[in-house]
Amino acid sequence: MKNFFFLIAITFFVASCSSLKPASSGNTTTNNQKQSSSLQFIENVSIKPNGNQSSDVVTTKKNNVEYKHPTKIAYGSGLESYSALQFKYAILENATVEEMRNERLLEFMEEWYGTKYHFGGDAKDGIDCSAFVSTLMSVVYGVSDLPRMSKDQFIATSRVSKNNLREGDLVFFHTYGKKRKAVTHVGVYLRNNKFIHASISGVMISDMSDGYYSAHYIGAGRAADVNGKDAAAN
Repeated sequence: MKNFFFLIAITFFVASCSSLKPASSGNTTTNNQKQSSSLQFIENVSIKPNGNQSSDVVTTKKNNVEYKHPTKIAYGSGLESYSALQFKYAILENATVEEMRNERLLEFMEEWYGTKYHFGGDAKDGIDCSAFVSTLMSVVYGVSDLPRMSKDQFIATSRVSKNNLREGDLVFFHTYGKKRKAVTHVGVYLRNNKFIHASISGVMISDMSDGYYSAHYIGAGRAADVNGKDAAAN
């Protein structure tokens, strides 16, 4: 009889331990999901507006899992708020969120970011570097008379030293090897050595100090808008 009650007690204990494991595992999963959600915006820095949501919410997506974030986030003293786009491009440009003041530029970059490269293309289904620069300069800075080809854009702009680059300046590169240093690639300078361009990998932000771009850099140019003002100064 004692053995019978002993077996019952053991069975109850084992059953109790097993019933605790799913609860513990569930809590861990929930905590991990909460942690993943809180870090998602910084890790993924990719936002996707959702038409079914209110305008104060955006959705980030990673590994086919979507996370919701407010588009306005209190910063510092709480007297000022910044959009998700400002945070995203502050990260990509290695800058402070306060520097992200050109809303037209932010919206343009977000609209075109990731567009695939297509030589001779000038639309959302494929665009090359010079067409992308021409479109950006026209939409963001009002420069409507920039030539179509990168080599002609180099000629049409005034030279700027690397130390004096500012947002909106054009940066030029060669891609034919060391002996032939003709202008064959162009992008638009942002800040902190970062520039946006239509690369072979698509429209993206790159760093001028990276090995390839540093070795193939030719120079920079500043375009003038229709009123004769420096576009980068606007």
